[in-house]
Amino acid sequence: MTTRPTSGPPDDTTRGKVIQATLECILDTGFYRASSNEIARRAGVSWGVIQHHFGTREALMVAAHRAGAARLEHLVEEADVSGPTPAERLTRYWDLLNSYYGRPEYLASLQISLNLTRDPAVSAEASETIVTINERTQKRFIDLEHEVLGGAPTTPGFLFHTLRGLALSHVVLEGITPTELKAQRHPENRPAHARQLIAALAKQLE
Repeated sequence: MTTRPTSGPPDDTTRGKVIQATLECILDTGFYRASSNEIARRAGVSWGVIQHHFGTREALMVAAHRAGAARLEHLVEEADVSGPTPAERLTRYWDLLNSYYGRPEYLASLQISLNLTRDPAVSAEASETIVTINERTQKRFIDLEHEVLGGAPTTPGFLFHTLRGLALSHVVLEGITPTELKAQRHPENRPAHARQLIAALAKQLE
């Protein structure tokens, strides 16, 4: 299975190319099979160059983890979910969540998080990244959710977890579907499911 992360403009710096190659390698082969040599080959550099920028493989994984966290923080800070109707606000909120949690690189970030937080050499550093990004984005997500709901009463986080779950379910299913079955899937179902869920939620808010 070969899946390419495609969201956002490419980072053409050496560090950016190596991090991108790291994510691609993890998606294709898994965290533990994403070897130093394979990452270097995909990035078009030598392992010595990677060592110069990152040091160890573990440090490279930490850097890739932080890059994903920084991207989420940027997306949340720049988000605009305004709109005259609940459906329009919900659509904007869905687009925000889907642009991060509905992308293949999020699956790579999950693998990195799960493995780094269990590695004694870097677990404290990885956990700190997770705590920091949660602290920085949680309040912003809550504020955006309030804006989308327009003051309608609901359990805090309900909207976030519902729409994030939909985005994540699609990218997980696409990631584990065998190549020979992909042609039988219907890609139009992904936006259709989002539209149906948004319509149902908007109806409750109107």
